[in-house]
Amino acid sequence: MQAVSEHLYASLVPGITNVTDRVRCYAFYPWFVWTFDREVQKKSTDELIRMFRRAECLHTLIGINHEIETGEEWPHGGALIGRDTLVTVARKVFAGDTIRLSQYANVDGPLEDRYFKNRLGGLGQYYLGPLKNALDVLDGDAQVGIKYTAEWGATLAKLYDDSVDGKQFFDTIRQDTVDLKTVRSLVSFCPCNLRKNVQERDALIDLMFCRGKGELKQELGLERRNTLLLLLDYARRVRGISGHLPDPQGFLSSAYSRVLPDGSFWDVPRDLVNAIEGWGIYQRHELLAIAVQGIFWAGLAALSAEGGYLPDMASYADWFAKRFQSALDGQIGMTSFATIVDARRAAQPPHSDWHSALHELNLANAVIEAQAKEDVDQAVNLSVSIITALLARENSAFAYGRFEIADRFLDTYEINLANLQRYAVGPWAQMSGREWLEWLGFHWGVRVHFRVALRKLRYQTQDSFRIVPLDDGLHVREAPLAKWSSPRLAQALRFLYDFGVLEGQKNRENESYVLSAFGEELLEGELDGQ
Repeated sequence: MQAVSEHLYASLVPGITNVTDRVRCYAFYPWFVWTFDREVQKKSTDELIRMFRRAECLHTLIGINHEIETGEEWPHGGALIGRDTLVTVARKVFAGDTIRLSQYANVDGPLEDRYFKNRLGGLGQYYLGPLKNALDVLDGDAQVGIKYTAEWGATLAKLYDDSVDGKQFFDTIRQDTVDLKTVRSLVSFCPCNLRKNVQERDALIDLMFCRGKGELKQELGLERRNTLLLLLDYARRVRGISGHLPDPQGFLSSAYSRVLPDGSFWDVPRDLVNAIEGWGIYQRHELLAIAVQGIFWAGLAALSAEGGYLPDMASYADWFAKRFQSALDGQIGMTSFATIVDARRAAQPPHSDWHSALHELNLANAVIEAQAKEDVDQAVNLSVSIITALLARENSAFAYGRFEIADRFLDTYEINLANLQRYAVGPWAQMSGREWLEWLGFHWGVRVHFRVALRKLRYQTQDSFRIVPLDDGLHVREAPLAKWSSPRLAQALRFLYDFGVLEGQKNRENESYVLSAFGEELLEGELDGQ
């Protein structure tokens, strides 16, 4: 299910991923490569990796130390690479100890000391992909070495260099020793200083928002620009609504329903219509994903409670329909699928009323709550209601709108909105409610699960079976919980915060953002006249 979700959100925010948390790293990494070319006499890929790993450790220690001194995690050391290992090290430095970077940067060092396994650290594991493929800032890899591009890479490196002491930084990683005086003297490398270096900040904004002139002209990424602007527009519109701040879930609910938390219509600027429609489609697919995952979880959880065994898939489908028929008011067996959808259409709240308990957005959240209570009957009831609600609101347009999705992709990941449309007017149309439950348990339950699990076993040597086919039949291993996917919106909001267009504080316990005066200015400038 989440493969389709990922395809959608990757199209809407290219250049940002779920593991690229700090936008200033998009300048730090090309700066390191650019400076390495100038500072190091005997260049080689191995030497670049050796010094880079020390540099990434030092960069994180600087941020964490600034966090310790200020008492604020997110602006400084939050989500920096190797943080889990290096927080303890930073506290030792803050207490007066002197440490060696090589102890933590050595790629072959003890697991408890090593800050990151990948040879190129967090750059290789997280940041290189978007910087190379989506943004044209870096090029290369761990085998041939990393290179900065002549336009974006060099420009960002030079602007970053203007605000830091590059010589002292490289002297420190050569000397290999770090104490409190050192990290304090290098505080300009902390991510919080992006706001102070206005030229660097503006260049990164140009990169992410696809604006600028001359060498900073970025032709790609209009989808990313429009998503970022849509987030800012949402922040502006919820600013005066009591109890509501811009967060991913509220944004997605409003994008899906086109209604803000206070019930008013979200009339987006014309430049952003495609963006809000895209996120609405993403959220629609997510609702289907929660429903199907909820059905799979409930089936396996209930079967596990009854011994966890059935002889074959056909037996599972028959058992599933009998087990959960009573959960649907005892009437579904005598009711046609079409009648169930019609009944839902007549009873469901308007699409705009997403605060209603019967709205599919709240039904999906209720599936998560039912799992927490281990209420399998309620999970199936809610999941079926979500599927019928999606069909009751259906129109004749292509399920994924303007998204370019190949038929082969939808065949590979077959539980999708296009097939939902097709089955509703095809094989499901003539089924009774009980037959439909049996179909869901069989086709969108164990059959698809076995197909995916066998593919992972063949191509990735990964055993992902949750119900496993053995010689004597099917045995439940575990019932996987239904989960929302992570569509990079949290990272996008953090980027906007680091730029200063959103204000607030982010830490591990909570997040709250409000549109800043600078954010208002940026939004109005980008959408001038709309």
